[in-house]
Amino acid sequence: MKLPYLEFESALGESASVAATAAVIGRMAAGSRLTLRAYATVRADGEHIRVGDDVYFGEHATAHIVDSRVGTTLGHGVTVGRYGVVHGCTLGDRVVVGEGSAVMDDASVGNDAVIAADSIVSPGKALAGGWLYQGVPAQPVRPISRAEVAAIAHSIRDGDAQPLARSSALPPMPGEASPPRVANQALHASLSSARPATSYVAPTARVTGEVPLGEHAGIYFGCVVNAHDGRIVIGARSNVQDNSFLVTSRARGDLVLGVGVTVGHNVQMGSGTFADDCLVGMLSRVGDGVIVEEGGCIAAGAWVAVGTVVKAGWIWAGRPARPFRELRPEERIEFARGRDVYVEYGAAYRSVN
Repeated sequence: MKLPYLEFESALGESASVAATAAVIGRMAAGSRLTLRAYATVRADGEHIRVGDDVYFGEHATAHIVDSRVGTTLGHGVTVGRYGVVHGCTLGDRVVVGEGSAVMDDASVGNDAVIAADSIVSPGKALAGGWLYQGVPAQPVRPISRAEVAAIAHSIRDGDAQPLARSSALPPMPGEASPPRVANQALHASLSSARPATSYVAPTARVTGEVPLGEHAGIYFGCVVNAHDGRIVIGARSNVQDNSFLVTSRARGDLVLGVGVTVGHNVQMGSGTFADDCLVGMLSRVGDGVIVEEGGCIAAGAWVAVGTVVKAGWIWAGRPARPFRELRPEERIEFARGRDVYVEYGAAYRSVN
């Protein structure tokens, strides 16, 4: 699926292979032989994304930007594994991002480097080429040869990632059996009846069960929001970003997002209560029954145990997540800006799809 954003259209080079459920959006320019597997999303709305030749995104991989500040640049031969995220960063030639890993804002990775599965490259980090990096945050492990980098990349592209690049816990990866919906088509009767005109559900999102949305709420590309026989409530001005999986049931309990909640890219969540203005960082994994009090934050890549209570105004980080520190005033301002940007995104997307 190729979608405009405002006046911006994507430019794909020759021999692109884009799955029917993948999405290419906005000011994105790619070289030849771009490959996007099922539900992969390259979203260049608030800034540019520039992609070299022979770049590969696995299922549910995500590329995005920092709105009006930082674009994303990928060199030639880059491979991003299933559920990987590249966000407002620069990757050199032949870089490999393993499954379930993220390269975050303003970070850069040199040529012929490998980011091992389930790793996080922290914002602003500059990683030299020719090394294997692993961990949260990603740290250098050992030098790596170009031949080994190529072998790992090929294993990801062939659908059988080597252990270094294989995630320990990803959601089910669907095939092409579920095509994207037609723009503006109601997804489900219970959703349709509780979906205000100011809300937005992306064409490649899959929403099932009782999922009421508040005013200006949004569910973005590749997301799975499945309440089964339970309920998922997405409050006003809250956003669920690309390729996140929100899944619960009556037995597990409701999932309730308050007002102004941000759920980052590629998050996995079950039941729980997330109070107003809290943030769930990209690629975090959040167990059932978690409570995040008003203005609380789960850091990117954190793994949050069942039943955890994140106190108001605190950041929890790590694997397993633990209290890290209180939020700074400037961070609260930045979180509010991100929430407001997503309200603007929703309005722009509603105008075209």
